[in-house]
Amino acid sequence: MLNHQEIDSLIGLRHHLHQNPESSGNEQNTAVIISDFISRYSPNSLKTGIGGHGVLATWHGTKDGSDILIRAELDALPIQEKNTLEYRSKKVGVSHKCGHDGHMSILCGLGILLNRIGIHSGSVSLLFQPAEETGKGALAVLNDPQFSNLEFDHCFSLHNIPGIDLGTVLSKQDTFCQASKGIKLKFKGATSHASQPHTGVNPSNSIVQLYHFISHSLERIEFTNDTLATITHINIGEPSLGISPGIGELWVTIRAFENHDLDLLERSIIEEAQRLAINEKLELEIKIDESFRATINHSKELDLVLKACESQSIPYSEMNKPNPWSEDFGLFLEKFGGAMFGLGSGKDCPDLHDPYYDFPDPLIERGTLLFWQVIQECIKKAT
Repeated sequence: MLNHQEIDSLIGLRHHLHQNPESSGNEQNTAVIISDFISRYSPNSLKTGIGGHGVLATWHGTKDGSDILIRAELDALPIQEKNTLEYRSKKVGVSHKCGHDGHMSILCGLGILLNRIGIHSGSVSLLFQPAEETGKGALAVLNDPQFSNLEFDHCFSLHNIPGIDLGTVLSKQDTFCQASKGIKLKFKGATSHASQPHTGVNPSNSIVQLYHFISHSLERIEFTNDTLATITHINIGEPSLGISPGIGELWVTIRAFENHDLDLLERSIIEEAQRLAINEKLELEIKIDESFRATINHSKELDLVLKACESQSIPYSEMNKPNPWSEDFGLFLEKFGGAMFGLGSGKDCPDLHDPYYDFPDPLIERGTLLFWQVIQECIKKAT
């Protein structure tokens, strides 16, 4: 369905994106590259600057029907690439190690088909979303006035998954990716001479107690499903033997299959931190960062993905449990009916976020044709 010239242009696009990665929230040039490419294929509407640097291209059919949204991500990661590819990243410390360059190219392939073949009813919108890696992009897009008044009957997204046969689709009912959240807790007291610790307010005891509380929280609290708390950073005072510290910091990442379990764990940790701060006469500063809701699939849209796989004889594998990583597409699924699925990027493909990872070019055509068939299934269901 895509000819050789079109496939070559999409591979060339991915390589160009790979060479010129931009981190979350800084995707200005990436958005320009995408807008320039997509504009060649005559969308009925092309909006830029959505939720930061987001791009939304829409094609309309000739009559009413389902309005479909398909999303890819613009951002790269703060990882130094170790590949020696001809098209390796030109930017020090930034590279496409999650395959977002490939995801964007797949959606651009859809733009080619929407222009050349078109749809007879409804609309298809391709969203290139900023800042997925930090969990801030989806919310910014959904709150943007250019997007917030739009309604969609179906929304879809995919993510390539290394270690799975190339082109195999995998997903599951209900939760596809875990919810997660970073909690940064800073206790502020007062320094004193190490020989007179009683004259200051040392946060060390509170940090230690909170560490033990978090380490055993999963044993004390009844959760509906799998839940995890990982302490990622602790810092107390300055590297000095003469100063009793006045500041201590603890960071923890929490994960859960269910949003309400994540909320319960977050609340228990914060309440314990507040209790310790009051008891020890400390100020407490709380910052929530990299917040992701669970990505929960809708059965109707997942069925459409399965029908597309059957129609194209694409192998499908049902997941036993959600992915341990998080995805901010879950916010779209809280507003619109939709589904997210994985697309195998090969048994030998390095893991996501590995400095040697590179999105496999053959997956561009496969992903494009799969999404195209998903669109056809949506249209058939509406008629």
